Amino acid sequence: MRINIIKALSIFLFIITLYSGCTRDDICPEGSQSTPQLILKFRDISNPTQIKSVTNLSVKLTSTQQEIFTPRTDTIFQIPLNAATTMQQYSFTRDASGSNPNTDFATLNYERGEDVYINRACSFITTFENVSISVQGEGTANWMLNSEITNSTVENEDVTHITIFH
Repeated sequence: MRINIIKALSIFLFIITLYSGCTRDDICPEGSQSTPQLILKFRDISNPTQIKSVTNLSVKLTSTQQEIFTPRTDTIFQIPLNAATTMQQYSFTRDASGSNPNTDFATLNYERGEDVYINRACSFITTFENVSISVQGEGTANWMLNSEITNSTVENEDVTHITIFH
């Protein structure tokens, strides 16, 4: 009987010791800061101060054909950048499921910035610097007519990084 009490007490102390090693900061809370995504905004080429939506936009990473963007509105989109590379090519298809789709190819170049420590649970986030975009020229077939880098450093998602005129 005495051995069972000692076993039970030992198991109880082991479990208490195990759980006391885990603290609340071991879990990264939802909504915590994460590696920022590139923010694209679309504007009217004939009136650059006017925002202009893109009908049924599809943005895919050309190497995998995976749709890779998140719409925030019909004129503002988020695109993740890969910290393991300094260049990614995307296909931007306007009217993707419509009767007249038009695809332009754009290459995003960037440098990996600093890794910023958040906390033990969330670890690090990566920033990106010297962001640039080049759209493959197709003459009059391009729907993306011009682009402007409005912020070449991607360190948060509160600002537009690239404006595309169409």
